[in-house]
Amino acid sequence: MRSDVELLDAWRQGDRKAGDEFVLRYFDAISRFFRNKVCSDEDATDLVTQTFLACTSAKQRFRGESNARRFLYAIAHKVLLRYIEKRYKRKREVEDFASVCVQQLAPASMSSIVMHKREAQALVQALREIPVTDQIVLELMYFDGLSGREISERLNLSEGTVRGRISRGKDRLQRRVAELLGGSIAAGSVEAVSADELATWARDVREHEGWPT
Repeated sequence: MRSDVELLDAWRQGDRKAGDEFVLRYFDAISRFFRNKVCSDEDATDLVTQTFLACTSAKQRFRGESNARRFLYAIAHKVLLRYIEKRYKRKREVEDFASVCVQQLAPASMSSIVMHKREAQALVQALREIPVTDQIVLELMYFDGLSGREISERLNLSEGTVRGRISRGKDRLQRRVAELLGGSIAAGSVEAVSADELATWARDVREHEGWPT
């Protein structure tokens, strides 16, 4: 089986079959990346398409010096941020994505991830209500099972930046999930939603959606 770099290099040289193989290899992962960060299924589908079209345009700039997966995720990351800038309801330039969450784009929109378990659904919803910079790293950690180092490589961020966002995001997520659950978890307080509980509910989401575990 050809490596990512071999596929991208062959695609760059005009091998369309290599391009199709590369797209097929990462289609599900890129679809997951956008799934809970947009206002509708149609938007998610459109952003996946935009990502691979942008990859087609940018593939000539890939020379193998960097990880091919990082190359693709960097494109997906930029596509998502452009989408948020375009959809941001205040119609102004977004200068700090750490202050913008997906739910602000369309308050009435719902995630396409619908869970039967109340706790798992609260987790999915809460992720949409924290800053998108935190949401991105937490979903890569919870839903794709990536470590801080792997996330930093994929998004081309420093590991310190990623770990800071994970720590900050977890705190926000624990509080928001508890609020959505009405303080009914365990002792009935925000603090009762633990990191282990979040991980368990994230595993429920992965299993429900049939994502790799």
